[in-house]
Amino acid sequence: MSKRAMVFIDGNNLYFGLKKNVGNYNLNYGDFIKKISDGYDLVRAYFYTALFRKEDDENLHMSQQKFLTYLMEVPYMQIMPGRLERRGEELVEKGVDVRLAVDVVRFGAAGQYDVAILVTGDGDYAPAVEAIKDMGLNVTNAFFPYEVSIHLKHVCDSFIPLDYEYLKDCLFASSTSTFVRNGVESRDPEDVEREYTESVNNSEDSSVPDNWSSDK
Repeated sequence: MSKRAMVFIDGNNLYFGLKKNVGNYNLNYGDFIKKISDGYDLVRAYFYTALFRKEDDENLHMSQQKFLTYLMEVPYMQIMPGRLERRGEELVEKGVDVRLAVDVVRFGAAGQYDVAILVTGDGDYAPAVEAIKDMGLNVTNAFFPYEVSIHLKHVCDSFIPLDYEYLKDCLFASSTSTFVRNGVESRDPEDVEREYTESVNNSEDSSVPDNWSSDK
C-alpha cells in the first residue's frame, strides 16, 4: 500500500526560485505536483501566497487573480491565502510561513498524511519538520539545490533537487514564441533553456517586482 502524501508549496519562495534558476516561473502545477508526489497517494496540495489588493497595485492584483483562477482548476490544489502589509513603498508578505508551518504540523498530528513534501528553501520551517519527524512521519524537501537552507535540507528525510532538467516537462510552452493559458504567458522551450543557460553562465538574477518582498 502506497504512503499518503501532502504537498505544501511556499508560493513566493518558489516564484523567486523559478525566476532565478530557470528563467521561467510559468509552471504547470498539475504536472508539477504529480511529479514530486510520484510513488505516493496524493491527498492534497496546498499553495501558500499573500494576496495583492487592488488598492495596493491594480496591475499585480489583476495578474495574480488570473494566476489564482488557473490554480483553482488544478486537481488536488487548494490556495491558502496570506496578506501583504505596506511598509513605506514596499509590500511585505505576512502570515504565509506561519500558516504553512502550522498546517503541516496539525495535518500530520491529525494523521492525514504519511509524507509531507515541502516546496520551499526557507530554513525557518526546520522546527516544524522536526516536530513532524517526532510523530513518526516523513518529510521530503523539494527545492533548488543552491537556494535551499542547508539546515532545512539536512533535517528532512529526503531531498528533490529542482532544476531545469527536472522541471522542463512541467513548464507551459508551445511551438509558438508566446503561449497563454488562462492568462499565464510562457515561451518556447528553447527560449527557456537558453535563458536558463545564460543565467547560470552570467550568475545574474532575473527581474522580479521591486515592491514585493518576503518578511523572512
